[in-house]
Amino acid sequence: EFRAFVIATDKAGNISKERIRYYFVNRKYRVSNINLTDKFLDGKIENLANQYAPKDNNLNRYEKFKFVNETLRNSNEELIHEITSKVPEEKIDNFDLSLFLPLKNGMKVADFADHRYYSYNGQFVSDSYHMGLDLASVAQAPIISNNAGKVVFAAENGIYGLNLIVYHGFGVYSLYGHCSSKNVDLDEMINKQSIIGKTGTSGLALGDHLHFGVLVQGVETRPEQWQDKKWIENNIYNVLNDGKKIILGKN
Repeated sequence: EFRAFVIATDKAGNISKERIRYYFVNRKYRVSNINLTDKFLDGKIENLANQYAPKDNNLNRYEKFKFVNETLRNSNEELIHEITSKVPEEKIDNFDLSLFLPLKNGMKVADFADHRYYSYNGQFVSDSYHMGLDLASVAQAPIISNNAGKVVFAAENGIYGLNLIVYHGFGVYSLYGHCSSKNVDLDEMINKQSIIGKTGTSGLALGDHLHFGVLVQGVETRPEQWQDKKWIENNIYNVLNDGKKIILGKN
């Protein structure tokens, strides 16, 4: 059973520990059944397999898709989890977040945690979970980082294509996948409302869109929550304020 705590250590080494009360919300997520087409297998999948699979692999269509959807995906997500698991700060005096709205007039085209089952010629091939929110507007739309932060990744990452990750403090990271171009570099500090890149079709994207994610200490969260002012107030700021009171010994 998962439990969350606020732990504070003073300069003398004294430790205070207080449990954070929470409750689970039983949420149902979408399930999708997707039929793979020859065009898709001979296009995107063929290109990604040629780029990332071992040379002289002799993989057939079926095996190339499994490689991309399972082996390559797992490798890409392991890298993301490694990068976003870090909390480098020892002390944070100020933490301020605006709503994460990365695309102006962006429309949702795919949900978070969508469980996708893939079939070819009526036979099950593979499955995956979609751990982000897909948004689309116009082709090569500007991608906005509504919050200040540090660019901790800005490179190709398999199925995510050109992948940007920004660190905002307290273990909170935002992720942007399938970009066509980038305006930022690794280790660059960015301001609020910075244009960090443009949407595209890189990686395992069929149409021009943005794969947007928010991770906290290496764990994917529902991006929609970070677009809800009330949710941020109740689940971020109120929790931090309660933690401050505990640390300062206030009731």
